[in-house]
Formats: sequence, C-alpha cells, structure tokens
Amino acid sequence: MDSLTLKRRSVMKAMAGTAMVTTPFFNTTANAAEDSGEWTGFSICDNCNQVPSCGIKFTAKGNYICGVENWKENPRHVLCSKGLSTLQRLYNPNRLLYPMKRTNPKGSEDPGFVRCSWQEAYDTIAKNLTEIKAKDGADAVMFYAGDPKEPRPPIMRLARYFGSVHWGSESSVGCRAACMQAEMLTWGRPSQGTMPGPKTKSFLVLATNVWSRPLGWWKTLMKAKENGCKIIVIDTRNTKTAQFADIHLAPRVGTDSALAMGIIRVLIQEDLYDKDFVSKWCHGFDELKAYCDQFTPEKTEEITGVPADLIVKAARMYAEGPGSFALTSQSLTHNTNGVNNARALLLIPCIMGYIDVPGGVMFPTSPKGLQACGMGLQPKFYEAKWWNAKAQKDRRLDKDFVPVWHDMMIPFSPNQLPEHVKAGKIKAFCGWGFNVLIWPQPQEYAEAIKNLKFAFAADYFYRKESHRDMDLILPAAMNFERYAPFGSYGAKYAVRTPVKPQGEAKEDWRIALELGCILDDPKHFFDGDPVKACNAILKEWGGNYEEAAAALPAVSNLQCAKNEPRKFEKGKLRPDGQPGFNTPSGKIELFSTRTAKFGFEGLPVYKEMMKPDARFNLRLINGTRKPYITHSKTRGDTPYLLELEPRSMIHIHPEDAERRGISDGDEVLITSQFGGPVKALAEVSILVPVGTVDSQYGWRGKEDTQQLIPRQWDPLSGYAPYFEVNVEVKKAEGASK
Repeated sequence: MDSLTLKRRSVMKAMAGTAMVTTPFFNTTANAAEDSGEWTGFSICDNCNQVPSCGIKFTAKGNYICGVENWKENPRHVLCSKGLSTLQRLYNPNRLLYPMKRTNPKGSEDPGFVRCSWQEAYDTIAKNLTEIKAKDGADAVMFYAGDPKEPRPPIMRLARYFGSVHWGSESSVGCRAACMQAEMLTWGRPSQGTMPGPKTKSFLVLATNVWSRPLGWWKTLMKAKENGCKIIVIDTRNTKTAQFADIHLAPRVGTDSALAMGIIRVLIQEDLYDKDFVSKWCHGFDELKAYCDQFTPEKTEEITGVPADLIVKAARMYAEGPGSFALTSQSLTHNTNGVNNARALLLIPCIMGYIDVPGGVMFPTSPKGLQACGMGLQPKFYEAKWWNAKAQKDRRLDKDFVPVWHDMMIPFSPNQLPEHVKAGKIKAFCGWGFNVLIWPQPQEYAEAIKNLKFAFAADYFYRKESHRDMDLILPAAMNFERYAPFGSYGAKYAVRTPVKPQGEAKEDWRIALELGCILDDPKHFFDGDPVKACNAILKEWGGNYEEAAAALPAVSNLQCAKNEPRKFEKGKLRPDGQPGFNTPSGKIELFSTRTAKFGFEGLPVYKEMMKPDARFNLRLINGTRKPYITHSKTRGDTPYLLELEPRSMIHIHPEDAERRGISDGDEVLITSQFGGPVKALAEVSILVPVGTVDSQYGWRGKEDTQQLIPRQWDPLSGYAPYFEVNVEVKKAEGASK
C-alpha cells in the first residue's frame, strides 16, 4: 500500500471525526434529523450567483424544510421569484445525491454512470491529479468554479497549494469581471456605482434592467425620482427602467463608447465639467478632449441612432448633479469592444467630479480585504501574494491571449481551453458548478473535456452537455444544506443554520477542503471543516461563526472603517496610503496607462461592430432575462420558474415581425453565419428597437443560442461577442400562432 493511499485513508477518517465536532453548537441542525419538532432556520439564496446574498428564513420539521419566507433582519430581506422557488430545486427528484463514476468510454452516448463511494471518488481524483502533476506539472490541471460562485475561495486555495496557476471562473469566461476590469482601469477599484441618495440630483442607469436587480433597487429609484432626482437611462432596449426615466437614450448595440464621447464633448464644449477635479485628479484629459471633438451631436446621432438634441439635453441634465450611476453587471462588455464601451461611459461622472462625494459615486468601505462579489474572498485566505508573484504570472497560458487581463486579474481566462487541450497544455479539469453552455460554440469545449486525461465536476444535477464525458460527478449540497460561505453586506455578515444534506451530498467548500487535506497538508485546509475555514476569514474582521449563529435572527457586525467622502484626498483608496487612486498614475485614468503599456489604445475608443448584410440583418442581444429569471440553472430544475419562462423566446419589433410574416407566439428559426438554426418562440414587442432581437442563453439542444456566437474576443477581457452578432430570423415551416 503506497503512502498516498495511507494518507487518504487517514485523512478521510480524521475528517469524519472532525465533522462530528463542528456541528453541535447549532441545536437546530445537530439534532434536526432526530427531532421531529418544528424549528426555524436561516439560509442565503444562491440563485443570483452569490450576489446579492438575499436572506431566507425557513421553517423545518426535523430535517425537512416545509416553508420559506423573507428574513426581515437581513439587509437583503425581500425574496424574488428565484428565492421563493428554491425549495422546488432542493427537493427535485432528479438531484444528484451520490458520487457517480463513468463505466463506458468517453464519447459514448451513455456514459454508464454508476454510484460509487466518496472514498473511491477521492482516491480516483487524488491518483489522477498526482500522476498528472508528476508527469506534466501542476499547471496541467485546471481548477474552475462556475455557478454558484460560492466555493471560489476554497477552490482557489486548493489550486494554490496544489501548485496550479490555472484557476478560472465563469466570470473569467464572460460575466461581470470585464465591467470590473473597466472600473479598475478607470479608478483602481470595482464599483458599479452608488444608488441615489438625498443629495443626488442626477442619475445615469447604464444598460441596467430592473429585472436583473434586487427588488429594493427599483424602490430606491422610485423614491429618488419622487425627491426630484433626474433619471437618465442608456439602454438599447425599451425596458421598464427606460420607460420610467426622464430621458431614455437608446444607442444601437455596441455604440456606447461613441455615445459617451458625444456626451463628454457637450460637457466640455459647454464648460460644464469640473475643471479643478479634472486638473488635480484625472490623467489624460487633453487626449480625451482631442478625441471626443469629432463626436459632434450630429455625428454621434449618425453612429448611435440617438437624436442629437437628446444627447445635448441628457448631458445638461446630468450636469445638474451631484450625480451617480448604476452600471450593468455584464451586458456592456459582451462584445469585441466591450471593456472600452464600459470605460467610456464611466468617464462621464469622472470629468464631472462626482467621484467619492456626497450625492455622487461614493466608494463604500468594507472590512479590510473583503472583495466585491466574493463571500469570504479575502486575499489572506486565497493567498493573493502567491497568485500575483511573477513566478506564477509568467506560467499562465493567457499571457499572450489577453495581456491586460493577465496583468490585472488573478483568474486566468479559460476561453482558449480547446486550444490548450489540443496542445497538451491542460490535461485535467476540476470543476464546480460547470456549465459548458456558458461558452460560444459550446460543442468545442465539450470536445475539449472529452479529450482530457481526467475530469470531474461537482454539481446539483446531471447535465448531459457538461457532464457526459466527466470521469466523476460529485453531488453538491444546496444552499439550505451548507454552512459556507457566510453572507457579507458591507460591515455586516450573516451565517446559516443548515439542514443535513440529502443523500451523500456535500457542500462545495467541504469537497474542496477535503481534497486539499488529501493532496496537501490538512492544516492548510482547516481539517476539511467549512466552519473553521469561515472562522479563519472572519477573525480578520473580528467576526466568529458560532457567535453569529447564536445572535440569529439578527445579523452581526464586522470591523469596518467609517465611510467618509473624498477618501482619495486622505490616502484611503491606495494601499500605500498616498493621496489619489489605485491606478498606475495615481489618478483617475481617462487615458489608461495600463492598456497603452500593452500596445492598446489608452482612450476607450469607439469601434464598429460586425456589420449586417442582406441575409443576417438583425442584431442579436444574447443573454437577456425575463423578470427575475437567471439563465441556465432554471431551465428545468424549478417548475415555478418554468411557468414564467417555459422555453426559449425572442423579442422582435412589430415592424421586423411583419416583414417576415411572424406573429406573436410563432416558432422561429434563428441562424447566424457561425451556427444554427436555433429554435425559439417569437414575442412581438417594442421592448427591442427595429433591427434588433434579444434572447436568453442557457437553453439546451435545438434552443441553444450559444452556437450562434463565434469564438472571437475582446482583446482586453477575452470576452466573446454575445451582444454583437447579426442573425437571420424566419418563421419555422408549419409554425402557427
């Protein structure tokens, strides 16, 4: 018997003992299975990909949850349709409940998955990863966290101690991280803006739809308008938010940077910008002024389709500030000039001096090191210094593909996975919440998975497109069955009182930590205990899981500096404590020294999108949402949500529909020069303008719109053009209303 086998068995035994020690301080969970009495517990919804971590109060009898409601003490305390439907997902009879191993060769239509033990699963993973590391190096193993995003911290830690620099996430494939990249390039930190407060006089809504925001977002916007705040919406679609606005600017898809330059030109020409702020705190104003001079209102109208007089009116209205903004989570950056489109819009509040001032874009203060979009994503925990060291950076496979991203971001871009597998650079895949349909041309990524030497995934359900060629599938516990992670809300945090997982499911954090115990040193992985791992993070901010559990239903406080305006003047936005912003120049970068360093434009320039032709003459927006529905995880697992969205659907303008003989409810076929046809139902609507159609991604089989998207990339982020491709839409043969 080899030493690795002995280690695995001893670790498994130790972890089994440890698990019994970590739970007793929760009376609601430790004895739930034996106690048939009714009790109240608390959890966090993960249906919006970890953010905003809305609180759920539940009622259980024994280990069975029989009802959910709003957790009123939680800062995010109003559940939408997704949160209210989570029990249907929890008790879906199709859930994965036991580890499964394949018995048929890869590529087989039937992989022949059969149940195996956790011991066998862990033995198989450890054996394969250890062999690949010994032969090809640790970097030949890719670690990945998809949806939910919750297990990112322990998976990053697992990759770090295994020694692989190839850690990726769905955000490094195509989510919000490219918007974060634009924000960081501009002022050195992530910020989607600040909701309007009592002093806010003007507010920009940048491609942000109320349907993808927490329920409280809309109420805040309504209150602001009642108080006299002017609302300006920049969005191609005629959304509910756009209809509510004082001014709606509807640019053609992908022309946002041109519209931004047109607005900036008005602000400069009419002397409406903050000269003192720009002079002292902004870098590259002269270059910006010279570039935007070509974007006269008339020229901007020609490019964007937005009337010239409305551009001028919007610029003047925003100048009545102080003003703030709300930035989309992702859509702006889903084209081949996406980061520049977002950057350009962000420059509008910058030249107005609306940054970190009352009524403007106030940067929040959080517990030191707590990062946006990451419950527990704390640099000390995932060891940021290791990831950022040159020795690790230089080994990453995305260095030449996306040099700016590579320079700025810790997750590597896995969008060239097919090329890496073909070249023999990636030999194994370790995935949590993995969805192959997140990629353009997903069949190429499925083929790459098939050609790996070894692959496993942890998930809630078996999904053929993603899992068929995995060697192992591990059953992940759901949000009601997890201790980790805690929910973070600025200076507050909330913990959970979970029920026992069904079957042999384990929470994602535990799977990653237990694998770390086997592959490395249990001391680095808190003996496989998620609560110990959370406490290692919380102690940095004066928090403690057990104490927070005892305080429920109240949420608990973390150590956090008091927020104050103009922190940039006091050195509170830079790690070196110097005044200014955390950018290479120390200022807000209207002209990015970072992008220029790598040979790209320093200014967020306008570039034309793919041009339509006689056949492919409708611009596709791929990735929109129905009210409070989140893409692929709701496509079959939650009946309540399927009632709201039973199948793939596109919106098409009445004029476009009439020209094509399409009526409301008809089945249509969508084709691009890159793939199709894809089936959908047509909804004739003025939600989209003439010449544009929208769709939701994540549907499977013949409704998969991702096959319409090419593997082409924004050179700054590596994101694909989900909001750029031109398509043909025609009525399906034999379709009837």
